[in-house]
Amino acid sequence: MMYTIVHSKPWSILESNDSDHSLHLFDSRMLKTTSYLRLLSLITVCVLGIAGLSGCNNSERDEDLETLTAREVSLAYHIFDDAFREVHRFAMRDSLINDTGIDQWFNSCIERATVSDTAAIFPLYLEINYGGKDNLCDDGFERFGILEASFSGKYLNKGTVVEITFDEYYKDDFNVKGTSRITNLGLNSNGYMTYLWEVEGGRITSTNTDYTWEGVHRKYWVAGRSNNSQGEVDDDVFLIKGIATGRNTRGNTFVNEITEAYTSDLSCQWFTSGRSGISVPNLEYRTLNYGESADCDNKLIERRNNTYFHLEIPY
Repeated sequence: MMYTIVHSKPWSILESNDSDHSLHLFDSRMLKTTSYLRLLSLITVCVLGIAGLSGCNNSERDEDLETLTAREVSLAYHIFDDAFREVHRFAMRDSLINDTGIDQWFNSCIERATVSDTAAIFPLYLEINYGGKDNLCDDGFERFGILEASFSGKYLNKGTVVEITFDEYYKDDFNVKGTSRITNLGLNSNGYMTYLWEVEGGRITSTNTDYTWEGVHRKYWVAGRSNNSQGEVDDDVFLIKGIATGRNTRGNTFVNEITEAYTSDLSCQWFTSGRSGISVPNLEYRTLNYGESADCDNKLIERRNNTYFHLEIPY
């Protein structure tokens, strides 16, 4: 918005036979002029300031350029899926929780990991303690605090429920709260082990970040499950389908539905492919695309109609 300030003609010095009177009129006019110009300048600054603030607060939404929801949704998937991966890695190598009998391997950033009992009497409780801040893990990410997981039965058995909670847990700069529940549904018609994945009460906070995220999904274990490769967890691949809801940092609600399964390949910390759609009240429907080339990076594309936004998941 542009503002034009129109000034009146310059004040002229009034002629008078009385020089003192003329000087008095001149001083009076000048005083009034100065006051007028100061008032006009003050009004102009106020108007422009208000307009500037209004533009900062509203223009992104008014022009439908909002990308905050896409960044926060993708970050939530990354964080909660990562917590599942950490528990999955442990469960696949522990002879109490699983039948593989493989020696446990610890990420260098784990201070200690304990199971509640030395016998396979369920429920069993796993605690993974990452210690304090500035704790860099082998995959290049920082984790600190505690992940807690309860197992109702053997990890690979149909019907087993694993419930993950967070105790002052941080992934990089982001504090995580909520409950992530994984229920083993057994093998589907394609022979893939299937899990029901539910997140309740999810909340992610950091500097200038505070939003909620919940979801109901299916995870399909499509690669790396053979008996010969169960010890090699990084070759495991899951496909994820489902829907998530929440409220972003600005208070706007959203619904995010996966339209083409997200690929969670444990050899990469990021989803390598998949698409979804996001609905935010009073904004155009937009889509998210993690790419087609299976590149391992934190990049994705948001599309609204024919407008594209190249985004990066913060960490």
